[in-house]
Amino acid sequence: MKSFSPVRLNPWRDLAILMIILMEVSWITPWFRSLTPETYAVDSLRVLIMLSCVVLFSHLLIRVMDYLRLKRSIRPGLMVAFLIVGSFVGIKTMLYAQESISLSELITRPIRSFADIKYLIPAEFIVTIAVLLGFWRGVSLAQEHVGPSSVKSHFLIGIVMFVVFIFVNTLVTGEQPGDFFYLFLFSSLVGMCAARMTIVGMVRGGKENRFNRSWFLGIILAAFLVVSLSAVLGGVITDQFAWIGVLFLGLFGSIIVLVWMISDPIISFLITILGKLTQNSQTIEDFGESINKLNKLMREFGQRIMEMVGINGIGSWLSRWGPTIKTIVLVSIIGLVILGIILWMAITLWRDRKRRLVEDEEKSNLISGNLIHSFLNLLHQGWNRALTSLDQLTDFRQRQRIRAAARIRQVYAELMELCASLGQPRPESHTPLEFVPKLERLFPEFHPEIGMITHAYLDVRYGQLPETQDEVAAIDFAWKKLHKAGDELLKETKPIKKNKAYG
Repeated sequence: MKSFSPVRLNPWRDLAILMIILMEVSWITPWFRSLTPETYAVDSLRVLIMLSCVVLFSHLLIRVMDYLRLKRSIRPGLMVAFLIVGSFVGIKTMLYAQESISLSELITRPIRSFADIKYLIPAEFIVTIAVLLGFWRGVSLAQEHVGPSSVKSHFLIGIVMFVVFIFVNTLVTGEQPGDFFYLFLFSSLVGMCAARMTIVGMVRGGKENRFNRSWFLGIILAAFLVVSLSAVLGGVITDQFAWIGVLFLGLFGSIIVLVWMISDPIISFLITILGKLTQNSQTIEDFGESINKLNKLMREFGQRIMEMVGINGIGSWLSRWGPTIKTIVLVSIIGLVILGIILWMAITLWRDRKRRLVEDEEKSNLISGNLIHSFLNLLHQGWNRALTSLDQLTDFRQRQRIRAAARIRQVYAELMELCASLGQPRPESHTPLEFVPKLERLFPEFHPEIGMITHAYLDVRYGQLPETQDEVAAIDFAWKKLHKAGDELLKETKPIKKNKAYG
């Protein structure tokens, strides 16, 4: 009996995926805990495990659906069901873990929290957003070609999020990411090594880089030593370069104060309207007092920032002209939003009319000035296009294969450009296979790579799409080797041409 295997297993590739998931969750977790007192009270390890499970299971869900080749009409329903179940499991695990509540109460309690005006942003809403973010990251990861470049992109995103977190939370609460940053560095190092082993193993047929315990333990130990050394060095030199952090905090804090000055009138206006609608209820009054305290805190904070960076003159200028500036900015923003909506409607209608023939009924409506009917037709067509796009988006495997085929075509085109730069262009009368001997003479040490790229291009050219991401990763790695060799040949030929010119 054939055993069930939802995906083609590649231990190094799967290890790289797990490390990427850990990288993602390492920066999402501190952000999640810093948003409200309720989320901050949740244990860090619990948040880390829960979010990791959301990303991992959403990733596996996509891979299993692709393996089973489920109908595209079924996939959106499974994804929505996963999101609903994941949201309620996350709320129960992270917010109601210490409480014994029934299923009906678990469903109705978040809805009541959403409707309670006392809480501007309920903790249940934040958990739902975190689950959605984890689901999106898992789905995106299922469509990626896992390799060194993908690990690098996730690393850069994580670094940016940590930098923003440090600035925002250090200015407001003094909280720091702590051990999550070192966990991020550790998973980045292990993920990069595993991704590299995946690519090299595919190019060499997987014979020299099979997964084994010694390689795995060696990578883990090396990453642990590097992260430990960085932690020690970071603690030693922190005091010497603290002034750089103070400078950046001062500049970033000034931006926060300016943003608050702009948004404060909007919040005050909404509080006034709510107070009139609710006949000045105690909840609205308490909320207004909290906003006033926050205004006072932000003014004190702004003054401290001005003193720290030595620009008190600017602070007094902002205090004098602040209301005028806020009014101008708010009116400008409202005007730009209205103008953007009008332009969007006009451009969309113009493109739609240009793309297709307008039916007689629509023509009469346009001539008579009945734009409402045209706009309703536009919304109906947009809804149909959205359903079609959703249907296409859920077919992840087909999208992956099409992108992989495009990448293979691009690699072969770049190889031909390199040959032309070396003075060996492919004649129009030669097929790719007929051009292989000249390529092998040009790159005598890379016969396997040349054959791999050529045959992959021919398969794509005649309609056969790549089956796995590993095939494209191997093509990319082979092309990098040829590109490097071609650059060296170009450097060698340029001095020869110069000498001939002088001679």
